[in-house]
Amino acid sequence: MNIVRIAVKEIKSDFRDARTLFFMLLFPIVLMFILGTALSHAFQWTISVGEVRVFYKDQTAGQLSASIHAMAQEAKKAHINFQKVPDDMNGKQAVQDGKADGYVEIGLHGVELYTNEHNKVKGRIVQGVMAAFVGQYQLAMAVSQGQPGSFQPNRNPHGEYIQERSLRSKRKPGAMDYYAVAMTTMIALYSALPGSSLLRGERTRKTADRLLAAPVRKSEIFIGKLAGNIVANFLCVAVVILFSKLVFHAYWGRHLSLVYLLLLTEVVLAISFGLGMSYLARTEGAARTIAMILIQLVSFFGGAYFPIDETKWFAHLSPLSWMNETIFKMVYANDVSSVVPTMLLNVGLAALFLLIAVASVARREGL
Repeated sequence: MNIVRIAVKEIKSDFRDARTLFFMLLFPIVLMFILGTALSHAFQWTISVGEVRVFYKDQTAGQLSASIHAMAQEAKKAHINFQKVPDDMNGKQAVQDGKADGYVEIGLHGVELYTNEHNKVKGRIVQGVMAAFVGQYQLAMAVSQGQPGSFQPNRNPHGEYIQERSLRSKRKPGAMDYYAVAMTTMIALYSALPGSSLLRGERTRKTADRLLAAPVRKSEIFIGKLAGNIVANFLCVAVVILFSKLVFHAYWGRHLSLVYLLLLTEVVLAISFGLGMSYLARTEGAARTIAMILIQLVSFFGGAYFPIDETKWFAHLSPLSWMNETIFKMVYANDVSSVVPTMLLNVGLAALFLLIAVASVARREGL
């Protein structure tokens, strides 16, 4: 019961502190809005290729010619313009000169395609269209061989014969989506600052002796203050998530409960780090300075202010990078395989810092 009372008192005192409301609530929301708005154009995931122009020469007759004509008419709806050229025109040279993005020769021996390497995107589009056409035409010919004359060119083709399902989510994070995650994970790391003054602050305020004189054990004080600080900081993180979701319309996926659980372990890690640092440093000011410097470095190299290439070796040294990568996989790819390893890593590092703090408290007469 003493632990609960101490935890509740810690939560109340944290929310009465104006610095808590600024750093843990207002600061990430304002930064999220500024970066998400200013850098919105840096997160455009689509490109415009314009009209694709294809020359073709048809040296056949019959069903194939009719099918080619039907395909060319249908392709216009997708801004792929097939133009039939006269026999005396050199289509290959037209492609080399950049007058066309592709040239197709359709003869008795098959289909030959030539593309311009200077525009590989449009060339890949032409290759895909022709590969689909040839494959569909060969299939239709194989079916019609059993019943000659039964095949008629489809003048109103539909693209629903084959349904594609991507293994990767088609949705990509926009600027506001990215910074909603990045600012939330970063502000969870700021829990190290109140953690650095969790017990040392009692000595600074000259209240440590009164706590020890009360009919409570030192372990109850330690656990109560730790639990209260974790709850208070996690509530701030939860408010930031809800605000970004409801006001900024940031996308948090279908596993929001796992996101909360993952961020809870990060808060535990940050507070444990600050608490351990308070016993390793000589003064409270030194502990806060060290914690602030490390938070800024971890945030910078972890992609809090701009995306960091995951192949960079230093990105993997930042806990923020582990968190962001895991959350983005969970939100945009429905991949939860890395959630448990990340949580265990956070809890393991937190246990290490807590061990340092517990050992230091046990050796001291006071807090």
